[in-house]
Amino acid sequence: MGLFNFVKEAGEKLWDAVHGSDDQSKKLQEHINKLGLPGAENVNVKVEDGKAVVTGEGLSQELKEKILIAAGNVAGITAVDDQIKTTQSEPEARFYQVKKGDTLSAISKEMYGDANQYNKIFEANKPMLTSVDKIYPGQTLRIPQ
Repeated sequence: MGLFNFVKEAGEKLWDAVHGSDDQSKKLQEHINKLGLPGAENVNVKVEDGKAVVTGEGLSQELKEKILIAAGNVAGITAVDDQIKTTQSEPEARFYQVKKGDTLSAISKEMYGDANQYNKIFEANKPMLTSVDKIYPGQTLRIPQ
């Protein structure tokens, strides 16, 4: 558990016409649920002043990390406060913030020493990533062990 920082301007725009933390919370909760992650319905999201507080229990470490990244990779979110309790202890993944000019192959080379491991990163970030070519600066990616 802890606080994860994100780039405020980077990410999917969910609430151009939405005002107030209750509407933002509802929109962010809907966004996470639409991803189709099994167990996502077991979390609750509350947004206040650009910070998303995510609570819940009964999730795997992998699912928890995917939900935290999904919440943080939304324009307007500067931090995600992880209050999720996992069902089992698993090693935590590392996180990587995409820089201008990055590709999944380049990230793979930096993180694993092998550019051909890019698909491991792509799979670890599904369904948030829909193509290996669609990453953007400021986006945070989950990098599994």
